[in-house]
Amino acid sequence: MLINQKQLKKVRVETQSGQFLGYVSDFGLETDTGVIEKYYVRAKNLIPGLFEDSLIISKSQIINFDEDKMVVEDAAVKVSSEVKSKIAKVNNLESTEPVVTEEM
Repeated sequence: MLINQKQLKKVRVETQSGQFLGYVSDFGLETDTGVIEKYYVRAKNLIPGLFEDSLIISKSQIINFDEDKMVVEDAAVKVSSEVKSKIAKVNNLESTEPVVTEEM
């Protein structure tokens, strides 16, 4: 099955457990092979404040893909939650005062 870029951007994306993630908004193409390696998925309020509400889905996370729907591993969302947690930790560090540990 072949679909064009316009059709690809209408493909619904959900997890294997049925959680709606959004729609394909863009893709990353490996120029050496011509293979799409990553799909960018956009949905409003997917995970508020994280990467402007977008996900990057690797081709290895795709379970099923047809002209209407892409089904991805449930772990695709869990990874993003881990990233959100790491960002929160960095933000907490940025709000603390620097500590002098050694005088020069």
